[in-house]
Amino acid sequence: MEESTAVKTKRGKRQLRREFNPLLVKELRGRMRGARAFVVLTVYLLLMSCVTSIIYYTYSANARGPGSGLNTAYIGETVFATVVILELFAITAIAPSFTAGAISGERERRTYELLRTTLLPARKLVSGKLTAALAYTVLLILAAVPLESLAFVLGGVTVEDLMLAVVVLLVTAFTFSSIGLFYSSLTSSTRVATTLTYVTTLLTTIGIPVLLVLGSALTDPYLYGYSSSSLSWVVEAALTYMLYLGAGLSPITAVIFTKVALEEESAVWFFWMEVSSHRIPIPSAWIVYTVTYLGLALAMLLVAMLRVRRQARR
Repeated sequence: MEESTAVKTKRGKRQLRREFNPLLVKELRGRMRGARAFVVLTVYLLLMSCVTSIIYYTYSANARGPGSGLNTAYIGETVFATVVILELFAITAIAPSFTAGAISGERERRTYELLRTTLLPARKLVSGKLTAALAYTVLLILAAVPLESLAFVLGGVTVEDLMLAVVVLLVTAFTFSSIGLFYSSLTSSTRVATTLTYVTTLLTTIGIPVLLVLGSALTDPYLYGYSSSSLSWVVEAALTYMLYLGAGLSPITAVIFTKVALEEESAVWFFWMEVSSHRIPIPSAWIVYTVTYLGLALAMLLVAMLRVRRQARR
């Protein structure tokens, strides 16, 4: 009985080893080996801490004048928003760099054909590259959570704010890493893949907010009655949905609109809005962002797997 149990245990361990992704182990060892990963993490946290300290002491110094009081809740909100925005830009810069050369770099080093001669399927190759890149990015996100939690001591920030911010950051890291892997599977040059990846991420991070500002400036006269031409409530509702759904297509506007919905409407999932005496439900921006970007990321990963599988059959 004891021997049969030992045999089953050994078989289970062998099965687990076969199912585990050896490429993931290799990538993680190569990425975390040496002092570079820890230096980047240390510098990242030091910069975050310095910015947080500067904001706090600057506001405290300005609030010590006669007749002025220290509004700690405002400081907490400012510190929290600053840390989240800095994390978004850090993810935009770091996450794509880990995956833009994941597959094209193997081709340039002439190790791709050797890698494909193994029994590793395309699914594990893509997932191994992606998971190794995400592991370090998620470490950066979680390492900054204590700085965000300082806002609880100062006030002005709720648990919902922290949880939704972490969700948006994780979705951003997953999507931007998938974009880099997608372009890396389509091109044979790491330089081209990196350029296309950063153009795409910058357009989503900065380009969409600029378009929303321009679109809001053009539609405000019609939505709020400044223009002489009248629109039906259906058209006004469509323009309102376009504005709020468009806000969920960029991580920056998604964070801003989600924070506004939490503060003004106390809404985590959706809120109601008056449009020409009609009430319409508006989903929170983080929901639109999460659903859209997760769907986009999964589609790009599927294309990358099919691309790798097709190249292996040639």
